[in-house]
Amino acid sequence: MRKTAKNADLHLHSTASDGGYSPSELMKKCSRAGLDIVALTDHDTVGGIDEARQAGQELGITVIPGIEFSTTYQGKSIHILGYAFDWKDEALQLMLAEQKELRQERLHTMLSKLAALGLSLTPEQVLRYVDGGSVGRPHLAKALIDAGYVGTVAEAFDRYLAEGKPAYVEKSKELSVKEAIDRIHQTDGIAVVAHPLYYDKDEDIKMWVSEWGLDGIEVYHRDHDEEAVTRYLALVNEIEREQKKTLYVTGGSDFHHEEYGRVLEPLGVTRLDTGLAEKVAALQR
Repeated sequence: MRKTAKNADLHLHSTASDGGYSPSELMKKCSRAGLDIVALTDHDTVGGIDEARQAGQELGITVIPGIEFSTTYQGKSIHILGYAFDWKDEALQLMLAEQKELRQERLHTMLSKLAALGLSLTPEQVLRYVDGGSVGRPHLAKALIDAGYVGTVAEAFDRYLAEGKPAYVEKSKELSVKEAIDRIHQTDGIAVVAHPLYYDKDEDIKMWVSEWGLDGIEVYHRDHDEEAVTRYLALVNEIEREQKKTLYVTGGSDFHHEEYGRVLEPLGVTRLDTGLAEKVAALQR
């Protein structure tokens, strides 16, 4: 594919969390899509970064180490992306191990709720989809499909796993937004708020920048239409003007799999300008 000015994607997931492809398979798909700069941003794990970077090197793709932290703020779930950090940092590894343990406990609670509804699954039926990383609801949805309880991931969420549904379990002891930003900074990375349209927290984002050091905003995202892009570019400009601080503008597809939940989008449709991605890639040590 001919390279264009938009050949970057800084929001991708692999089987190390809840994606559908291994890190190396994902990089091959990125290569076929004509992407030159990407970031692997699995949920609460860095388990796929080494494999992705090795595959990227072989394919001529720059792979930025990334992560997507699940956090809470005023009772609402907020995702914070980390980029270009030291993913082998010992303190970070310990913290992620604790988060992995909490996800395992949450899985067992959800399985108990499903069993009470007459849907019997073993942990092994779910964990077969987890490639050494963190278990999540999409893995459980796949196990429900295999068992014949539902037909699609979307149906699994709509009937059982989405917030407010009978098998939903709230995450415990999640990081706060500030803790996630601090953790990323402690490992020499930058912190970016993911898909801000999901939260409608523009004024809070301004505070996160001024008081907690948030470094950027994911302006371009699969679920951001032109109106949303205009809105968040304006927010970036406002913050930069008022706070005299340059923000990183990032974006990506948030790709998991072509048929992930309700999302039906092949890799390579949602892209980021190469120049914006190069600013993040330049931070790598």
